[in-house]
Amino acid sequence: METELLSPVWLRGPAGCPTALPVVGRPSPKIDPRESGPTPIDVFLGRQQELTPVERFTRIHEADRIPAGERWWADRLPSARPGEGEQYAFSVDLDACTGCKACVSACKSLNGLDHDEQWRTVTTVHGSLPTGPSVLTVTAACHHCLDPGCLAGCPVDAYEKDPETGIVVHLDDQCIGCSYCTLTCPYEVPQYNSSLGIVRKCDMCRGRLAEGEAPACVQGCPNGAITITVVETEAVRGELREIPETRLVPGAPVSSLTAPTTRYRSERVASGTFADHRVVTPGHGHTPLAVMLALTQVAVGTAVVAAVLGLLSPDAVPGGVPQTALGVALVALAASVGHLGRPLQAWRAVLGIRHSWLSREIVTFGAFAGLGVAHALADLAGVASGLVTALQLAAAGAGVAGVACSVLLYAVTGRTWWRVRTSATRFAVTGLAGGALLVAAMALAWPASEASTSSARLLLSVTAMVTLWGLVAQVLVLVETRAGDRRPSDLRATRTLLTGPLRTLTRVRVGGALLGGVVVPVMVLVDLASAPAGTPVHPGAAVVCGLAFVVLVVGEFTDRRLFFLGSVAPRQFGDHQ
Repeated sequence: METELLSPVWLRGPAGCPTALPVVGRPSPKIDPRESGPTPIDVFLGRQQELTPVERFTRIHEADRIPAGERWWADRLPSARPGEGEQYAFSVDLDACTGCKACVSACKSLNGLDHDEQWRTVTTVHGSLPTGPSVLTVTAACHHCLDPGCLAGCPVDAYEKDPETGIVVHLDDQCIGCSYCTLTCPYEVPQYNSSLGIVRKCDMCRGRLAEGEAPACVQGCPNGAITITVVETEAVRGELREIPETRLVPGAPVSSLTAPTTRYRSERVASGTFADHRVVTPGHGHTPLAVMLALTQVAVGTAVVAAVLGLLSPDAVPGGVPQTALGVALVALAASVGHLGRPLQAWRAVLGIRHSWLSREIVTFGAFAGLGVAHALADLAGVASGLVTALQLAAAGAGVAGVACSVLLYAVTGRTWWRVRTSATRFAVTGLAGGALLVAAMALAWPASEASTSSARLLLSVTAMVTLWGLVAQVLVLVETRAGDRRPSDLRATRTLLTGPLRTLTRVRVGGALLGGVVVPVMVLVDLASAPAGTPVHPGAAVVCGLAFVVLVVGEFTDRRLFFLGSVAPRQFGDHQ
């Protein structure tokens, strides 16, 4: 009689793992395989359903066990690519975000960012509900806006909005490092990389999306709080038209500025402020830009004053004014190049003239310098007075257009400290006061005549009145912050900076304006008025006015520094509920 094989009996081991052990001493009956119990494959498949969370996490992240084509993050991506009138967007469940910053680490690691560079940030919003206070952690990156401010402001077209996906992409090889996009973006998304001399930003990991993989932040979030969705662009615009004051989260800038597409979801907060709403830090000083702004405005003011005097009385314009204005303008334009991260590519800054006020500013000031050269040469060559006058008026007109571009260049950023009426007033004051004082000093140094003395008196009076009005206008702007919650909150933050961390610079600015633009001109006026009729001008008056001009320019340069240092992105600050 043949001995039959012993039948295996499936048991669970100590760890719950299936084992096959024969039962000794009992013959195994013949069993039809089709009628047998669970097979090893059935047991292991069943066991997979009983894995602990740690075991499942381990299985998912062991690349050699992932079958080709399997994507465990598929539930965090849309089922189809954007269609007509649609685009990709971030969707964030704030109630699921714990503020662990895994998304920040994943983004930094995958994109190889520098230690001080990050494209995704995490902050907190403190709010309130009927049941009590509430705190939300908010993760944010580029919002890939429908009307991106970075793209509109870039002078070299280093940004593009993908027509199929809607992703706003920065073209690193096109960037010249002017950093203007860091100002035009109300969310302060683009980051300047000093080691590369260019700006960089989040592109939603578009290379991964193109291959059907999730962006780094989406994959890195352990709670699935960040996902990619598809939004209808017209629906986003419709929401903003219906509620113009819509904000992404409480305390964020008004969404109507750039129409961001990110969608935040939460049931835990209806209103509130950022946790750092009382912490206001000075902005970047942009020293080369401060020099450029102050000196170009003085140069334009000098050209305008000389042109007006020339129309009123040609003999009242002292010699050398065109050459002096040109010299100041060239120094200003040379200083502006020092602001660029890639100065050798400065010539490309005119490419965005169709949409960028920075490109328009460069073009108009370039025309001002070119016409100034022609005017200065024509004046030296002694050509026909009609041609000289025409070149003078053309140069002055181009200069005024350049200053207007400077005003709009900063006004479009949405920062209240840079709005049109505020910037136009301070830029005009710098130009008129500086130009009038410079021409007055040159008129007093010119051989004494009744015409030059009269023009000097007039220009000194203009300098004192314009400078005083400029100081009063700035005080009136800052007083607005005391008027209540209806006033812009970023202006309140500016006032905090000017009277706090920046108070020393504020004193230098006010002192320079008062001494160089008011006190000294008035003293010289009194000296000229007390001189007997027909006597020569006091020989020291020209020197005193020249020194006053230097003091005034230092004060105006300091004011341009405060123009940048005191600016605050247009988000809510202070106690807003």
